[in-house]
Amino acid sequence: MKHLSFALLTLFGAHAAAAESVTYACDITKLDGHGWIAPEYFFQVDVATGSAKVASNHHDWTNARFKNRGTKGYRMNWNLTLPASAGGNLRVRYQANLDPTDNSVKLRMAFVTTNASNKPYGTGTCKVQ
Repeated sequence: MKHLSFALLTLFGAHAAAAESVTYACDITKLDGHGWIAPEYFFQVDVATGSAKVASNHHDWTNARFKNRGTKGYRMNWNLTLPASAGGNLRVRYQANLDPTDNSVKLRMAFVTTNASNKPYGTGTCKVQ
């Protein structure tokens, strides 16, 4: 999947230059250990249009809701349906807070339809592509 993500990143990167978006490749260095947070994320951010896309080792490019929080950086939210280890699927909601001033990212995830008390999280560093 990592090679596929890089190929998609390259493909979208060529298109992104025309749209003046910035792509961040982020390595998540501190994970919660439950496997819901991927070790690598890609964020494609276009501040001018207020749009964002996200890809990871767990999923292909997905549209995200984007909010420019000024000095607090960018916030992106997206929902996914992922397979559960016990069978079936779970709906999950991700949130990423990306700070372009120091290229750091904080991620968290919540289960939408399940009453789970754990909320997986991760932090990492990003590089502009």
